[in-house]
Amino acid sequence: MDACEMNRDPAIGPVLPTSHRELLGDLFEGAPRPTIIKDATSRFLFLNSKACEMFNLNIEDVLGRTDHDFLPACEAERIQKVDAEVLTTGEERLFEEQVTGPDGSTRTLLTHKRRSFVPVPEGKKPVLIVVISDITELRHAEEVLRASEEHYRSLVELHPQTPWVADAKGNVVEVGPGWQNASGRGIGEALGRGWEKTLHPMDLPEVVAKWESAVKTGASFDMIYRIGTTKGRYRWYRNRAAPRLDANGEVVRWYGLLEDVHDRELALKALQSSERRLRQHRDELEKVVQARTAEVQEKNVELDRLLQHERGINALQRRFVAMISHEFRTPLAVIDGAAQRLTRTKAAVTPQFLEDKALQIKGAVARMVELMESILAAGRLETGTIAINKEAVSLGAILRQCIESRAEISKSHTISHDLDALPALQMIDGTAIERVFSNLLSNAVKYSPFSSNIHVSGWKEGRRVLVSVADSGIGMDGDDLPKLFEPYFRARSATGIAGTGIGLNIVKEIVELHGGSVSVRSVLGKGTTFTVELPLDEMKQSA
Repeated sequence: MDACEMNRDPAIGPVLPTSHRELLGDLFEGAPRPTIIKDATSRFLFLNSKACEMFNLNIEDVLGRTDHDFLPACEAERIQKVDAEVLTTGEERLFEEQVTGPDGSTRTLLTHKRRSFVPVPEGKKPVLIVVISDITELRHAEEVLRASEEHYRSLVELHPQTPWVADAKGNVVEVGPGWQNASGRGIGEALGRGWEKTLHPMDLPEVVAKWESAVKTGASFDMIYRIGTTKGRYRWYRNRAAPRLDANGEVVRWYGLLEDVHDRELALKALQSSERRLRQHRDELEKVVQARTAEVQEKNVELDRLLQHERGINALQRRFVAMISHEFRTPLAVIDGAAQRLTRTKAAVTPQFLEDKALQIKGAVARMVELMESILAAGRLETGTIAINKEAVSLGAILRQCIESRAEISKSHTISHDLDALPALQMIDGTAIERVFSNLLSNAVKYSPFSSNIHVSGWKEGRRVLVSVADSGIGMDGDDLPKLFEPYFRARSATGIAGTGIGLNIVKEIVELHGGSVSVRSVLGKGTTFTVELPLDEMKQSA
């Protein structure tokens, strides 16, 4: 490793002498696991190549910085709290923790932290040595194994017959819970050769002989015999078993099913009645099997539907994250560009120049605020925590404020309005309704880049109040309209235009929480009109 890579951080400067950094490299670069060295303030002094590879970081980008520069605040604070405890007490810590990787995924790490010292001119300086093992795949495998075991045990417990397992020598090693109902004894008493004690004395010799023969030859086992309970009552059971063979054809396990056939055996003693009962039993069993099969098929179909739905949601969320990242970069780039122009301007700055740059920055900030408000509102809607607090306010005043704010930002568009027919006061949540029309006006401006006229109208129809926002912009395909208010959906005609796909979903939810509705009419290439309808029966006119 180049000494300059360990010597300094461009922003923070040196934190250890070069000789000490070289010593850290000599000591820990060849360590078998990812290793990190921090100073007393949790700044990174050294990362070996395994640690850089694990976190996909370059050493020069890390030295002198802290976890706060790379991790969410809550994770960084948790990590630094443990760092401080180890550095203060000197006690080693070995623990598991969840850490967010550079790609946003969560990793499970087994972390060992201990305090050490390096010599400095003033004496010695404490450092923190962190050794990491990535056990994400191990924990995932354990979860899969537990799920598999629970699945198998559920099948055993719900099976109408009693499954059992024996080793290659014929000793029972596992038996289903149905054994307790069959024998009245605990499951442990059936293990090994303990099951022999429950057989009828007249059946025992033949059963043992046939079982030992099957174990010796590897042939399937199938017998009907009597099993007694602790109360001395016997019932007929059919016991079947088949071997599982290894690659060499040797038996490694026996898998069997114990089936209660007591009623069937008794029925054989009375042939006429037996045939009738057996046919009835067969028909009923077929119905049960058909019903169970149909039920399983229905559940499989439903599970497949849910899986496809979940995959679709995950894909939408991934696209949403990508869009949000792009959406934030665009206004930040505008702000940065305007600020650089202001910085580089050497001549006298004119008021018009300042006003232009200020408007650019203000517009970019407004766009970021809109994005944040949309994301927060979408989160509250998804968790059901959004609340509508109605009070007597002027819808017309809210609309005029929205129009004025949008006109100040979007000077290339003309927004006209006709709102005189709206009631003076009505019961609505002013903040929520302002978000609705701010979003609709923002969309009208964004999706009409070559047409500057936008018109807002408000009127009453019977016991309803309606407000429309109309533009003559790019419009939409008719096939896109039914899905327009779904989360993350964007019309095909919006390709190449910035947007997150959550604004109209928020509009719909807020309007419906008011007991109203929102509709859309659009013609591709000719424009779009959104109409919001609110019920008058939820409004109180002023006296």
